[in-house]
Amino acid sequence: MRILLIGEYSGLNNELKNALLMEGHDVTLAASNDFLKKYPVDINLGSGGNIISYKLSQLVLPLLKLNKFTGYDFVHVINFYIIPRFPILNLFLVKFLKKNNGIVTLSGAGDDPFFVKYSEKTMRYSPIPPHEKYDRKGKSYYMRSARHLKAMHQYMQYVDGVIPIMYEYYSTFCEAGYFEKVCSPIPIPIDVSKIEEKENYLKDGKIIFFHGLNRYGFKGTFLIEDCFRAISDQYCNDVECIIDGNMPFNEYMALMDSMNVSVDQVFSYSLSMNSLYSMAKGRLVCGGAEPESAILYGGDLPPIYNIKPETDQILSVFEEIISKKEEVSAMAKKGRDFVSKYHAPSLVAKKYLDYWEILSLK
Repeated sequence: MRILLIGEYSGLNNELKNALLMEGHDVTLAASNDFLKKYPVDINLGSGGNIISYKLSQLVLPLLKLNKFTGYDFVHVINFYIIPRFPILNLFLVKFLKKNNGIVTLSGAGDDPFFVKYSEKTMRYSPIPPHEKYDRKGKSYYMRSARHLKAMHQYMQYVDGVIPIMYEYYSTFCEAGYFEKVCSPIPIPIDVSKIEEKENYLKDGKIIFFHGLNRYGFKGTFLIEDCFRAISDQYCNDVECIIDGNMPFNEYMALMDSMNVSVDQVFSYSLSMNSLYSMAKGRLVCGGAEPESAILYGGDLPPIYNIKPETDQILSVFEEIISKKEEVSAMAKKGRDFVSKYHAPSLVAKKYLDYWEILSLK
């Protein structure tokens, strides 16, 4: 089958493309070449030497390359905003995709008007308020506007189904009124055979905690900073804490090799791409593992430390890890095994293909 994947933010569609290729399908990835992470793509929908030229190219290139978006059996779009900020252009794009291809599905992944509006209702804590406070300097997220919300509802008329990658997005699409169009969450595919597992050993008896810097408010970096300072002061002989990021993906993965514990998002309910890559690398993870995330794994929860947006709770997790520092390597090994079991490319690809087949029979 001919499959077109559109969009890329975190490596999700690159992983999905490889999973589908392994199953013998013809797969094309069209996406902007992320300004920082530089993910590989087949059809470039945005690039540039600086952030301004990069953003401008994202507005123009998808429309100039419409002739490359025809004749596919299945089209899977990663997010409503393939063309940033302009809902009318994204509506035009999805109408074109539906008219000139077979099944069109949308991934439940990343910020969109449904997540921005409903995540505070479906979740006990949402990353949107801190994102607005810190990352947007107190300005309301443009996705909150009635115009953007209305456009996404219109967009859904041209989408045959939604494939959420975790509980968060499943819950907000359902709350928006699209329960019948949303399938159960499908895990992100991760090919652990292509990710080298580095020995997780303590250098000079110290545990190295690492937090990847990206969106300061959205990920809860402001809370992690406080906790890193606290444990660095109290356990100066036992820990080293590092915050770094905003770099090409390959450099980020290499940097992770020298870390013991990867501290991911504090507002997440489920495992993010960063958490999964960290687990596959053999790093112990602190991140999203709320009970709701078990919907992905038949009731099981990942072997990581769940952290919440509460300083005392995060500190208690860090202190427990420090008290068990000789067990870090063994605990991390369970994480890689978990990813290998539940996020295997063949398993995930089959779930996508089965869902697309169901939609094609309707």
